[in-house]
Amino acid sequence: MPPNASAFDKSTARAPRVGRPPHDKAELIEPDLLAATWRIFVDQGYSRTTIEAVARHARMSKRTIYQRYNSKDQLIEAAIRDALERWRSHVRASLTDAGQGEDWLEEFVRRCLEILVAPEGCALMGFLLTEDETFHTVRETVATSVGQSVGVFSALLAQRTPGLPPELAEDIALAVLDLMIGFATRLNALQPHFAREQIRARGPRFTAVVRTLVDIQSSSIRPEND
Repeated sequence: MPPNASAFDKSTARAPRVGRPPHDKAELIEPDLLAATWRIFVDQGYSRTTIEAVARHARMSKRTIYQRYNSKDQLIEAAIRDALERWRSHVRASLTDAGQGEDWLEEFVRRCLEILVAPEGCALMGFLLTEDETFHTVRETVATSVGQSVGVFSALLAQRTPGLPPELAEDIALAVLDLMIGFATRLNALQPHFAREQIRARGPRFTAVVRTLVDIQSSSIRPEND
């Protein structure tokens, strides 16, 4: 892990274990394999994430890998699914552990932005933008994961905003997601070396913008009998 790694990197990253696991611990192979695949994918990109490179990094034979995955693409897709699940758990914790105060929204925004500007998030976004439709299953996997997170966020919005219809809560959640992706994309493109500092400095103001969006939409609600 680099010395300047973010809190997100440190809390969600997995490092492959050194050495080959004993026969009675074969179940440990899978997380090590996915961790090695994901690290090479993030650091070197899709083209250099080869079965040979993964085998060297994970310290296991190519035969062991092929017993589990038929191709490099299947292995990369599995590593991406594993990373998405860790990200979703990381973000979900901000939605479910913050109690009833407003801080849950700031924590949610901060964690999402950290993911989007972290090397892992940049690698996946770059892959989705540059690779062709051969990887439509990966796109579907990412879309499903994003949809699940939006669903949790919109449900919490509806729960904590009296009178907010579920449909409007979902629209707000999608708008917030679009704002965060746009903000992170701009930082990654124009200020990649200062993206994390910008999130720390401007995160509260960005959260205030998000909260204003929620408040404006919520105030537009009127009972049907008015």
